[in-house]
Amino acid sequence: MCGRARCTLAPDAVGAACGFGDCQLRLIDHDRYRPSYNVSPGAYFPVVHYEAKDDGEALPVVQAMKWGLVPSFTKKNEKPDHYRMFNARSETVREKTSFSRLLPAKRCLVSVEGFYEWKKDGSKKQPYYIHFQDERPLVFACLYDSWQDAEGDTLFTFTILTTRVSKRLEWLHDRMPVILASDDATKAWLELGCSLDDVFRKFVQPYEGPNLVWYPVTSAMGKPSFNGPDCIKEIKQQKVNDISRFFKRKPQESNPNAATGQDPEREVCDRPRDVKKTKATASQS
Repeated sequence: MCGRARCTLAPDAVGAACGFGDCQLRLIDHDRYRPSYNVSPGAYFPVVHYEAKDDGEALPVVQAMKWGLVPSFTKKNEKPDHYRMFNARSETVREKTSFSRLLPAKRCLVSVEGFYEWKKDGSKKQPYYIHFQDERPLVFACLYDSWQDAEGDTLFTFTILTTRVSKRLEWLHDRMPVILASDDATKAWLELGCSLDDVFRKFVQPYEGPNLVWYPVTSAMGKPSFNGPDCIKEIKQQKVNDISRFFKRKPQESNPNAATGQDPEREVCDRPRDVKKTKATASQS
């Protein structure tokens, strides 16, 4: 699952992050995008996809789209729900109509600096920030669609593909976004002529690279309104010791050390040593 991310990239830097080098891609509706350390579904992202021209040629562009897919067949008078389809399971994406119809011609890329995931601990949840160790952007495999409302306005939206979690992150969650970590992977996902079977087999897989790292961050960023560099500031987690061991009573049994004069309090435990021994106890033995 991926439901919160950091995207503070400049629109004109997104193309390079997605494997287009120094090539300046055309920007569409870039003024709608607001860089943020705490982005949730319903917000605009700069999305890379191929735009078809009248002459049949397709060129890569960076277009601002809302996170959270609204299928084109949604009723025109229906209020968009961006939390309904902000993720798409890669294992079933070719079976569900909402997504399968987009695979042939509406694949796209989204680049972020990192994303957040929560570790459940009873009733509490601790957020972690996940990113590349060298701070280069992550690129996610996505699908996009367009929908027209009752007023005739067109809204472009996208969803992030997810897969089973990598072995290194199994302790945190059971899902993760599909990370395309090489130029070959981003090229294969975007180019419509590539075999989908080959693309899914080679690139739509859990990312197992050791350069994907994480650390705990403030729980305040759980609120979408909380924004700024403090969202990704590492916090120190306080270790909670099991103090019950200090008060655990010993079983009532004879002490084999009494006859030898050994200290009866030498136990393999963390209980503080009693330094208040009296001479009266020793004289009675």
